[in-house]
Amino acid sequence: MTTRLPSSGAPAAPDAPRTTCRSDEIVLIHRMFRRLFGEAPALVREVVPGDTQRAAFLSKHLHGLTKLLHVHHHAEDDFFWDRMSERAPACGLHVALMRSQHETVSDQLDAIDVLIDDWTAGGADAAAAERLATALDEVDRTLAVHLADEEREAFPVLDAVLSEAEWDEISAHAQREKPPLPLFLLLGLMMEAVPEAERAAWMDRELPAPMRVAYRLFGRRRYERALRRLHPVPRKSVEVGRR
Repeated sequence: MTTRLPSSGAPAAPDAPRTTCRSDEIVLIHRMFRRLFGEAPALVREVVPGDTQRAAFLSKHLHGLTKLLHVHHHAEDDFFWDRMSERAPACGLHVALMRSQHETVSDQLDAIDVLIDDWTAGGADAAAAERLATALDEVDRTLAVHLADEEREAFPVLDAVLSEAEWDEISAHAQREKPPLPLFLLLGLMMEAVPEAERAAWMDRELPAPMRVAYRLFGRRRYERALRRLHPVPRKSVEVGRR
């Protein structure tokens, strides 16, 4: 059970003028994680025991997903919590909660990485698949609480105490990281996390011109192909559709 902390609401530090809601950028990333971890248990359970080819494909995807969340949380640990503690001391309980939740998720992800390898090494055994899917269910539940807590308790304070330059520093750091999942899969998922009416403006604002052109020319097709590999149409459904 999670104990609800009192709502945070510390003022900005004098040397960090109030900014716009830059944390909205991270909310989009959270939506992507909710989607990917929410669908992961079913992907594993749908694999036919002994289908080592499908298991190997999903193994690579799931290892990339756990690494992506590790990288995301490490960046938050590096850029957020010390600054939040220093500039909004009244929010110390919220910072402690965020750090504790990150440690819990990190331990769960490490366990999942081991279970992924056990599943694939065992020839996509049904029992190993269920152990992995159950662990993925658990981290999905943990994330549901953590991401909501972070968005409610930490992001309003971070928007108040971080400067635009510091938010830009965080964005630059993220762009230097090589993504552990296909770039256009992540970009497409991010775009789908943006309300449809705002996507064109989001692309113009957030993506450099070469990336916008690349996505429109071939990136969208790569994204759709990646989704089809993750969610193949069952053979029986295809046959019914062709009658």
